[in-house]
Amino acid sequence: MPTKSKTIEVMKEGGGKHWTAKQLEAREKAAAQLKRKKPKGIYAPESLSKEAKVIWNRVLKSVEGLELLDNIDTELLESYCDVVAKKRTLAKKNMDVDDIKAYQAYVRLQKALADSLGLSPASRARLVKKKADEIEDNFGKEFD
Repeated sequence: MPTKSKTIEVMKEGGGKHWTAKQLEAREKAAAQLKRKKPKGIYAPESLSKEAKVIWNRVLKSVEGLELLDNIDTELLESYCDVVAKKRTLAKKNMDVDDIKAYQAYVRLQKALADSLGLSPASRARLVKKKADEIEDNFGKEFD
């Protein structure tokens, strides 16, 4: 299994190995290049069904004000909304064995997509931890 990527903050704190100043500088420059100066809007694709568009709007409204989604996430979010809509449609009918298997597959796929988009409780907890780690702890600096 490949090693997980480390953020510049983790690298600076010695996350796993000794990083040279050159490696740290290169990582900081690369991270800065990936940040947008102005976030781009996210618009629902025309291919979404009516029910999936309702889910799309609900998700966007619930993450409003957070720097969580960008227009680059459109296709993943489209897949998420489509899966949730199909799962809901399936749940409304009297399911046979094949429908139950399909429903279970939709649930697994919904969870995976939610994790990727930062919509699950676990993925939000990771984001909160990351944000908390970015806040400097001035208490320890007083004793240096």
